[in-house]
Amino acid sequence: MVDEDMRKTGYNKEEEYFHKLNQEQIDKKRKHLDDQRAKQLTRDEKPQYWLRCPKCGQQMEEVDLQGIKVDRCSGCQGIYFDQGELELLIQGQESGGLLGSFKKLFG
Repeated sequence: MVDEDMRKTGYNKEEEYFHKLNQEQIDKKRKHLDDQRAKQLTRDEKPQYWLRCPKCGQQMEEVDLQGIKVDRCSGCQGIYFDQGELELLIQGQESGGLLGSFKKLFG
């Protein structure tokens, strides 16, 4: 009877050890797959909104305006500036004026 109890206890501890080991491996693999899934989701979402016009949703294109890349909508022809681009444009064209730059862009 003592022999039986030791076998049960021993086997239970062994099973517990391997169960814990397997669970750790499963958790590592799950974390790895979750990380991959999150990265893939980020890559998949970017094309849905990347360079889309906030007004009409059409695709935007980058155009050169006096050496500054600005975004222009292919649908409504709206012009959108990234942070600091308008200031650079104004500083570079103090004498010609901002409207003259826009006229060159659409002319």
